[in-house]
Amino acid sequence: MTHLFILNAFAGIVDATPEIKAQIEALQMPNAVIEYTQKAGDAEHIARRYAEQGDELRVYACGGDGTANEALHGILGFENAALGVIPVGTGNDYVRSLPGETKDFLDIAKMVHGATIRVDLLKCGDRYALNVVSVGYDCEVADRAQKNKRLPMMSAVLAYRLAIVQCLLTKRKHTFTPYADGKMIPIAKGFKSQMLAVAAKGKYYGGGIKATPYAALDDGLIDFMAIPTVPISYFAWMFGAFTRGEHIDHPKGKTFIQHQKCKTLKIDNHGAIKVSIDGEMFVMQDPEITVVPNALDVIIPVKN
Repeated sequence: MTHLFILNAFAGIVDATPEIKAQIEALQMPNAVIEYTQKAGDAEHIARRYAEQGDELRVYACGGDGTANEALHGILGFENAALGVIPVGTGNDYVRSLPGETKDFLDIAKMVHGATIRVDLLKCGDRYALNVVSVGYDCEVADRAQKNKRLPMMSAVLAYRLAIVQCLLTKRKHTFTPYADGKMIPIAKGFKSQMLAVAAKGKYYGGGIKATPYAALDDGLIDFMAIPTVPISYFAWMFGAFTRGEHIDHPKGKTFIQHQKCKTLKIDNHGAIKVSIDGEMFVMQDPEITVVPNALDVIIPVKN
């Protein structure tokens, strides 16, 4: 078995690759290989190159959810390969839904000796998601945060918080209509536009926001949640409940938040719309999302 570590030095606030590399070298595994990404797309190409060799392979994506998503696309279709996520990025949301403590995913020894579980994926266009596909306000926030990060003296956390405020004023209203398993999901009575919609396998996105608390990685279903454009006066209480995963069952939230399980989801926007797939931005025409059951082996750390 080959243990391939793909290190992204550009992920996260601080470069964690020296520490990860030291852990790998301390294990003195003759079958361990370290590769570094230099630009977007490298993790996919590296993972595919090793998967194509046909040997049993474990790929460890050492970065954020975007690095993990790239590595996923490199090993899709290769039954000899399994994916491990070493969460040293900014958000690190996917591992929050996996069995085990987040800190154990950072322990290389526990990961290389870990077991695998079989999980579902989401498919949107020709792209796949481990965790979440989203449209609307939160997608605009992610896009704006990436732009804010380019500003001088701007940390990732500050960039995201600034984007929340910026988009709250300008990007809350959207006109898409969701269809779950072919049936239109009408907007809640009294509302005229949509704020955001999330199709999920994992429970968290946006750096720890528990948007879909009832999502499961292996139930063969999409967990769909949508919020209409609420007044700014609602936002303070709703954001707190949203972050904690209490919004769906909140007495006030029950009156307007849409939530259901489905196998297919279409976002009808009568044209192009920004789509976030595991935090990476795409523009798609009326995207359709499907679940791909039992699609991937994911590594979880060994228990103490």
